[in-house]
Amino acid sequence: MEVSVIYEDGMMGMVDPQRLQALIDADSIIKFQRSDGWVYPGIDPVRTASSGYQGPERRMN
Repeated sequence: MEVSVIYEDGMMGMVDPQRLQALIDADSIIKFQRSDGWVYPGIDPVRTASSGYQGPERRMN
């Protein structure tokens, strides 16, 4: 399942969940879309690799 993203240059794209995390970590996107709407990294809460989350990886489904 791919995720819609808006890059820093305003272009829209689709990325897989692993690439999404890399883009968030690199501050390369303005926003990405979840099922409940657009998320703005740095403003809205997002799960990061260093967040300590121990639950199942649901983004892969």
